[in-house]
Amino acid sequence: MLGISPKSVGVTPKAMPEASAMSDSKAIQFQDMVCEEVRSRRGIGLKGAFVEVARAFGLTERRVRACWHHEVRSVTADEWDVVRRRRIDALKKRQAQIAHQIALLNIEDDWTASV
Repeated sequence: MLGISPKSVGVTPKAMPEASAMSDSKAIQFQDMVCEEVRSRRGIGLKGAFVEVARAFGLTERRVRACWHHEVRSVTADEWDVVRRRRIDALKKRQAQIAHQIALLNIEDDWTASV
């Protein structure tokens, strides 16, 4: 019969170091950010959206799919920061596009009012 090494007692092989894992609420927020990006790109199809979001956030397609299905158990601080920054950039880009469209519509309104 094989015994358990005293060094391994109480240690699971896949345990993540506590210092690098973030809280459950951060994992939920992380998944929500990824899911919102997938929803915004869903017009190209779900698989295509997974690929685009993975590329945009620097994640694997499998990680994005896990977020979509709310299967992510832990998130590292680095992963959280990268996704948060890239989500902010994506929202700012969309905001600029919408502001441009509004400006174009206002120009058309000014033109029709003068005619």
